[in-house]
Amino acid sequence: MRKKTLKIIGIILVVLSGVIFIFSKTKRITPLSWAHNEVNKSMFFATAINGYDPVAYITVNKAIEGDESYSYKWNDATWFFASEENKNTFKENPEKYTPQYGGFCAFAVSKGFTANSNPNVFELIDGKAYFFADESVKTKWLGSKKENLQLSEKNWN
Repeated sequence: MRKKTLKIIGIILVVLSGVIFIFSKTKRITPLSWAHNEVNKSMFFATAINGYDPVAYITVNKAIEGDESYSYKWNDATWFFASEENKNTFKENPEKYTPQYGGFCAFAVSKGFTANSNPNVFELIDGKAYFFADESVKTKWLGSKKENLQLSEKNWN
């Protein structure tokens, strides 16, 4: 009876570990102390920031979906743009237009891990785009903006 119970517990632990692993991969959740991607990109296609145009955040303060016909590979990811002009602008200075923390949720980074973000939930601070998973974590993070910026920078670097 004891062997059977241990076997069942072992199987449950293996299945549970698999479920947790799959969940963390699909939600792009990783502790920052582990190796993590520099850019928030899709698991199978390496599409950066869920296919949104990084230049539009800075130039028009809007989340605009990019178009596959205006794509550019940089930093192990494929970036999409709304226009050829935005693509060329990005190519000239990618660091200027790349969202902070690679487009991962800034709230999560302040807590020491990466998490996927919603490209429609962002804040421009000093000409840089910060992404968030949802409005509630954005509000929390902005509530202590100075401290969270410092924490996020410390954790990311």
